[in-house]
Amino acid sequence: MKLKDTPNPEQPKKQSDYWKNKKVYEKVQYQINNFFGPPLARIAVPQEIVDGLNKTVDRKLNEQYKTHGDRLVGQINHEPDLSLQDLDESGAAHFFHSCTASFVHQVLSTRFGGVENLKKNFQLSVLYKSAWAVCQYENEYNPVHFHTDCDISSVMYLKIPKYEKRWDDTRPYKQNWVDGCIEFIANSAGTMGLDMGTYQHTPQVGELFLFPSNLLHTVYPFLGKGERRSIAFNMSYQLRSLDKGVVVSGFNDPVGLGDGGMGASMIPKPIHDMVQSRKK
Repeated sequence: MKLKDTPNPEQPKKQSDYWKNKKVYEKVQYQINNFFGPPLARIAVPQEIVDGLNKTVDRKLNEQYKTHGDRLVGQINHEPDLSLQDLDESGAAHFFHSCTASFVHQVLSTRFGGVENLKKNFQLSVLYKSAWAVCQYENEYNPVHFHTDCDISSVMYLKIPKYEKRWDDTRPYKQNWVDGCIEFIANSAGTMGLDMGTYQHTPQVGELFLFPSNLLHTVYPFLGKGERRSIAFNMSYQLRSLDKGVVVSGFNDPVGLGDGGMGASMIPKPIHDMVQSRKK
């Protein structure tokens, strides 16, 4: 059976071919935190990328766009698909990929003898699987969920509206700051200890979060007429031992073959050649 998404053996593509607009940013605020267990990277995205992504999403919303929302659990009306070409308009494709590769390197270095040993003895491949915009309006929300068919998930904020108060001063024990928050859920909270099991965050424009794709998270609704806009993308990674040639972490070799995802036709040439040789 021939899979239509199998790469052309004569001309395997690289995802890096799709980002033409890339810059080196020397002072990017980048932290990997363990607020509650799982690693969570928080990155400040340069303003020119934020502005460019907003222009790209505005353009998509004015077109007859392909929706990503049919595959998502979010109770949100507008979730246009984004391609690598869409992300590249602002330089975001290269920036996001670099941040994700750094995130994977740093997290895995604790298991494989440090960053330098990891770079010396292993080959890391990082692939986009999908990307989309989330244009959230009043009373829309994302229930608790996690992302499938990937290893790393993300959220990056483009617009945060001014929320209306849900509670007035006559009910001071009620909190207004929960509206529009994202909450990451690692485990159930203990009533007698310091481990809350979750991390709740009030987003700011330009923040990018990277996290393991199986980490549960939810987004709360808000009151008000503005738009809470974000970008989400999923990636997969593969760490291969240079000495033994075997995969030690991440996806197996046939990643993307026939899965219809963003990475289906853009498998790195060494992986593509190895898969084809095994088929023979």
